[in-house]
Amino acid sequence: MKKIILGLVLSTLILSGCGVTTTTKTAEEKIQEKTVTKTGTISAKMGDEWLLNTEDGVVNMTSNKVDLDNYLKKKVTVTGMFSGTTLYVDKIQ
Repeated sequence: MKKIILGLVLSTLILSGCGVTTTTKTAEEKIQEKTVTKTGTISAKMGDEWLLNTEDGVVNMTSNKVDLDNYLKKKVTVTGMFSGTTLYVDKIQ
C-alpha cells in the first residue's frame, strides 16, 4: 500500500511540471501590435487635429510629440497609435 501511495505522489510531482506553458506578451510587444504607420499628405489643420490624405482615405491625427505644422502640405510617413478615430503621432518622416 505504501508503494502505491508513494508511486502516486511521485507521479503527481513529476507530471505537475508538464503543464502547458503560455507566453505572455510584454508591454513593449503589446504596444508594437497597436502601432500603425500611414503615408500621405497632410492637407489641412482643423482645430487641434490635422488631416492626412492617404490612399485608404482621410485620417484625423494629432501629436503631443511632433509639431505637425512644420509638415503641412508635405508628403510624410507617420507612426503612432489610434485612440478612437484619431491617430496620435509619435514619429514622422
